[in-house]
Amino acid sequence: MYSPVHLEFSFGDVLFSGSRGDHKQECYSWGLRLSTCYVDTRLYCIEHDFYTETKSMNVDDATQQARQRLEDARRKAVEAAEDARVRVRDAQDVAVTTAREAARDAQERARAVADAMPAGLAVRLLSSMVGIPLLLGLVFFEVSPAAPGVLFVVALATVSVIGAGEFFRAMRMRHFRPSSILAYIAVFVSHFAAWSVSRSVLEQLLPALLVVLLIGTLIHQVVRRESEPLVNTGVTLLGVFYAGWLMSYLIQLRSFPGIVAPKPFPETPFGAWVVLYIMAMTWTTDAGAYFIGRRFGQRKLAPSLSPNKTIEGALGGIVFAVLMGLAWGSWINIPVIHCIILGILCGVLGQIGDLCESAMKRDVGIKDFGGIMPGHGGVLDRFDSLLFTAPVCYYYLVTLVVGGK
Repeated sequence: MYSPVHLEFSFGDVLFSGSRGDHKQECYSWGLRLSTCYVDTRLYCIEHDFYTETKSMNVDDATQQARQRLEDARRKAVEAAEDARVRVRDAQDVAVTTAREAARDAQERARAVADAMPAGLAVRLLSSMVGIPLLLGLVFFEVSPAAPGVLFVVALATVSVIGAGEFFRAMRMRHFRPSSILAYIAVFVSHFAAWSVSRSVLEQLLPALLVVLLIGTLIHQVVRRESEPLVNTGVTLLGVFYAGWLMSYLIQLRSFPGIVAPKPFPETPFGAWVVLYIMAMTWTTDAGAYFIGRRFGQRKLAPSLSPNKTIEGALGGIVFAVLMGLAWGSWINIPVIHCIILGILCGVLGQIGDLCESAMKRDVGIKDFGGIMPGHGGVLDRFDSLLFTAPVCYYYLVTLVVGGK
């Protein structure tokens, strides 16, 4: 395609060359055509340039928009990340605050429970957590089939000697002078005498022991030239019977014949379960009387001996003992009527035994006989009720339950 200048020159030349003769009209037609071509060409060039410029402008605008969008996306991503960090930080603060508040609430609740809990009860619970597994092991463990329950006998004899020591130490505070050494020997041997009698072996050991104890104590008091030999002899015998012989009835209970298999436990000696049965009813009496008395107690039971005990608490203790007697007794196949009677016996005698020991402690002027058992006091403070319930329950069971089997 010719440029505009060239077209104009050619057009002039053609027009000039066509201005002669018969070709004038034809040349004029060609000139019009060339002029039209020139105009079309010029319009095409203008349109092409406009399209090119427009296309170039569109590319630049698209690039600029893409960059702007990328920048916006980056900014939004940064803002989202910062917002996420803020939310995470807030969540952490909320979690820490919630945990601190929960810990503070737990501490306040524990403090409230400790404040509401009577003095020494927490220590008693901790002592029980240690003592109960030890008791179970001693009651059920068999060293040899030829000597059933001998480990329990040794352990109980040792505990009784400790209890006798507590008793005689308290009696010395009243200026009595018992024959302690003879009493300790008699207490320890009395448990093996009870074990022998229960197995129909050396049945004369117990009477012989009592004879030796009485004669030996009198001789000891005379040789020592005590001013009150009769009182000291009486205190010595009381200590042996109270801390030793009454406690030995647990060995008689442990020696009951028979095997039981209370679910889910395997077959075990019936006597071992009876020992735990009597202990459970006796100590449930203490717990029931304590809690019922604190909640509903109004009338004092024996204000001169134990100001905190109430009639309502005593009745609650008996009810608790009966309920425990029914639950445990039916578990080891003791008839229901005997379970009820045993529960009443333990509920009544257990509280009488507690009051009797309170009378002795008031006479001596002490709060506890000892402190070997944290939260409970001494051996006699823990087993005072059991010293009354074990012998009576033994004779009831051996006469009406075990003897009838």
